[in-house]
Amino acid sequence: MRDPHQVLGVAKNADAETIKRAYRRLAKQYHPDTAGRDARSHSRFQEITDAYRAIRALEASEERIVASAAEATRAYEQPRADAEEDTTDGAKPSAQNRSGSKENNETKETRSNAGSRKPGGRASEFFETLRQAGIKPFRRQGDDLACSLHLPFLDAAKGGNHRVTLPNDRTVDVSLPPGIEDGQQIRLRGLGLEGSSGGSAGDALVTVDIEPHPYFSRDGYDIRLALPISIAEAVEGAKVQVPTVSGRVWVTIPAGSNSGTVLRLAGKGLQTPDGGHGHQLVELIVMLPDAPDADLADFVRRWPAAKSHDPRAAFGLN
Repeated sequence: MRDPHQVLGVAKNADAETIKRAYRRLAKQYHPDTAGRDARSHSRFQEITDAYRAIRALEASEERIVASAAEATRAYEQPRADAEEDTTDGAKPSAQNRSGSKENNETKETRSNAGSRKPGGRASEFFETLRQAGIKPFRRQGDDLACSLHLPFLDAAKGGNHRVTLPNDRTVDVSLPPGIEDGQQIRLRGLGLEGSSGGSAGDALVTVDIEPHPYFSRDGYDIRLALPISIAEAVEGAKVQVPTVSGRVWVTIPAGSNSGTVLRLAGKGLQTPDGGHGHQLVELIVMLPDAPDADLADFVRRWPAAKSHDPRAAFGLN
């Protein structure tokens, strides 16, 4: 992680209020509700939040160190003050005590040196207290990475391995189940940013973005298809080829079919989680020729049923 002060754009000696204002401004700017939910904004928002937490944790740790150091200093200096009071005891030392013998002076010096070297003495207690007040490494899990995988409709229907580049420029292969849905998220364990102080790495979150198909649409695990047919195929019936997500199949158009008639192709939909398959629902659309046909127009004018047939009778408009 970068220096947290640099992430927030503040000086290293900035006070707590300045740091808080910088954090609030950046967090509002890159919050998902403001900047959207794209991968870069999400990563920036996480970085800003982590930087602010790191600075707050550092400030709290420094306060503990200062308090512990002050307590240790008082514990170290208090016995020395008591010893001086016990020695003077409010009276002046006699001339004999001031001069003393060489032997007595050497004895006092030897005892003093021995006392300072004694394990567990006040000096060692002082430094032990400081050591215990130090900051222990904080084990932190790495941040997650988010990105999108754009897939053609048929590739999503079939599933399989697909390559994706993560925000850290690492390229990995993602195994997708057949029939994965648009917006579904795949979690790749341990492929996010590295943790700190022995913490585990974060995950990579890959959101599937499926491109629309020119004539297929999805309805759960079923596939819908609008199939254009000619007037002759609708009147006389026919056997035609129809595309499915798994390839072309032959389908029989019943004679006398109308627009809106739905044919069901069993098992030609998407694979379900239990290994089964949905269906393909084919809606027939009767299409006139692109160019005007004089013979067809003449036939309709001479066709008796053309005048008597009311295709909108169910609406009760007449």
